[in-house]
Amino acid sequence: MIGQPKPKGSIILKIVIVLLFGVLVYTIWEPFEIIKTQEQQRTESRLRMANIRNAQMFYFTQYQTYQKDLDSLVYWIQTDSLAVAKRDSLFKPLITGVFEPESLKYSPRSHEQYALAVDDTSTTHRYFLECPDGYGFVGSLEDVSQLHRASWE
Repeated sequence: MIGQPKPKGSIILKIVIVLLFGVLVYTIWEPFEIIKTQEQQRTESRLRMANIRNAQMFYFTQYQTYQKDLDSLVYWIQTDSLAVAKRDSLFKPLITGVFEPESLKYSPRSHEQYALAVDDTSTTHRYFLECPDGYGFVGSLEDVSQLHRASWE
């Protein structure tokens, strides 16, 4: 044991091995983080669309029509005394925190505004709300049986 030489190896080779191990760990870990972020964004977007649906339903009970654009809907949520009073029971909390009416307008992934179309010309009023990032939609302009129905439920 006393006469055995120490194993030799290049310090550069050891550094390269450590770096390659770090790259390996990163390439395994990164996709999981991307998937986790995408799932959070999808859940957040669907919560926002569900809150828009709740707001539209509540608005309809008062006025027998739907708001035609999200800016008007958000303004109504912020200023209508009954909507303000029922805010905690009417709207679901978001992943990012407490419900903020301004957050309803935009998808969390692309920050583009949700597409809202309203048909109030027929006897049955309808609306269609769609996420710009493809996370789903609520309602239908063609099929009355799809009123308030979310694609993910």
